[in-house]
Amino acid sequence: MNNISLMQVTVFITAVSMASFFVNADDALTHRLKADKTAQSESSVNSEATKLAEESNDKFTFSSLDTDKNGMLSQQEVLNGKNDWLVKSFKQIDSNSDESLTEQELIDFVAKTSAVSQ
Repeated sequence: MNNISLMQVTVFITAVSMASFFVNADDALTHRLKADKTAQSESSVNSEATKLAEESNDKFTFSSLDTDKNGMLSQQEVLNGKNDWLVKSFKQIDSNSDESLTEQELIDFVAKTSAVSQ
């Protein structure tokens, strides 16, 4: 059996430590890139929602359509708002089928439809 010198052990440990550092650095970079991509995706969803609202015949805000200020849009409130896109999409947006839309249902619907279109 060959004797291993202290220098060989030191070089081996240094090499393993450096390799470990580079692997960890690569993992951190991958994590950072994924976080950046997620932030870009969220930004894309927000811009898509804005674009959909701007492309519809009449611009609207959720609170401006919520005339009774209960935090939900009834079918009548949507019809009164005269927003063609929202009127046509009402049943699809109403995920719990309670005949009213919450702001979260609207956000979820826009996010889902923009994710499908990409």
